[in-house]
Amino acid sequence: MKKSPSKKGVERRKKPRGRTASRPKAEARPEASTQVQAGIPRAAHPDVQKDVCRHCGNKIGENDKALFVEEEVGRIFCSEECISAYFSPDVQRLEKEYFRVVSDDDLTSKEREQYGHLRWITLQEPDEIWRQKTLSGDYRYTLISQFQPGSRTIWSVCVCLFLQGEPSFLYLAFTSRNAAAVDHYRRGERMERMRVGATGGAEAYSSPDSSSNDGEGGGAMDRLAPSWTDDETLRAQISQERKTTDIDPSEFAGFSKYLEPTLEEPDEVWSMDLGEPEPVRIFQFIRRFEEQGTGPFWYIIVAKETESDEELEVLDAFPTRDPQMVDSFRRGEQHVGEMEPPASSRVVH
Repeated sequence: MKKSPSKKGVERRKKPRGRTASRPKAEARPEASTQVQAGIPRAAHPDVQKDVCRHCGNKIGENDKALFVEEEVGRIFCSEECISAYFSPDVQRLEKEYFRVVSDDDLTSKEREQYGHLRWITLQEPDEIWRQKTLSGDYRYTLISQFQPGSRTIWSVCVCLFLQGEPSFLYLAFTSRNAAAVDHYRRGERMERMRVGATGGAEAYSSPDSSSNDGEGGGAMDRLAPSWTDDETLRAQISQERKTTDIDPSEFAGFSKYLEPTLEEPDEVWSMDLGEPEPVRIFQFIRRFEEQGTGPFWYIIVAKETESDEELEVLDAFPTRDPQMVDSFRRGEQHVGEMEPPASSRVVH
């Protein structure tokens, strides 16, 4: 569930800081980009087991440059084009969500272009950092900064992945004067930027509620891992249940066109409550397809209830040819056959 923002540490700037001349001019719309941070060599991520591009499946040789955009999953790519194509479904969902949230009286197209450069400042020096773990296994970071050009208050919001403590892949970036729209993106836990290591090495992020370890033998990097959320537990279960003979995750992007049909006309919709003491309702959408060239398969979408009665948030979406995998999502209360399944009465993003 969305948390109310903490006001501690928010910088009240009297005017925007100067433009960065080397940055490209902003478009008057939310932006997605792979240009925030370049890839790092394969050796920097020892957990990688398959030297193949996650999107196109091409092998990456020892002398080739493997591009990373996050460290939690360790996905590697052979080019920025493959990075962009792989994350395109997520970018499209976030853009649709943005256009539902933005109000008609928000900044005009010309004003968004005028303030577009603020996203580069936000990426470098955010006032707020919010972190939410996805069912894909990586963390999605939302960076927010507040500016006051003249008598106006403007916010800049960036949604991105992180690599080695820095923004890497930028899903979405926009400016707004609508406080309610900005608050919509304060999700997960709020983080604080801190220096890691006795010599002040790379920057990392931690929750302001986390306690430092000052006991004997406690190193500068020592900290307890946060407890798994219900979303993370569900994601782990999906990973464990997927068979090696099933559709490879590198092919998932090619099945993204089945997401909307599954939401609009599912064969089955199931729901169950997860979490204590405030349970969250999880919905499973299932639809069977039989396309020429692919053979029969199912498309599964996992979504959760939000604070809005009109919206569901997509947590994961993927194809499978494994009937046992499909059966594992037939849990809880079945909604098929009722007057209206959740997909027809809620906005899903």
